[in-house]
Amino acid sequence: MLFYFNVRSEDSYDMDEEGIDLPSLEAARCEAKKSAREMVAELILHDGRIDGIRFEITDASGYLLATVPFRDVIKLG
Repeated sequence: MLFYFNVRSEDSYDMDEEGIDLPSLEAARCEAKKSAREMVAELILHDGRIDGIRFEITDASGYLLATVPFRDVIKLG
């Protein structure tokens, strides 16, 4: 199944035009978490904000299947 990983923040929306072929929604969630960790690391290095940024995983028709907030991939404590 083709999944699209759109990035939404308070002031922007970046649409994934290519998508990724994955076997399940759970696999798509895992991929989104992995990518979010990488993006959070870059944002932290460049003094960026992560609050309010999230992946919105959709299908080919644009139907929202899941949301992965970037703040949820950070472990504190």
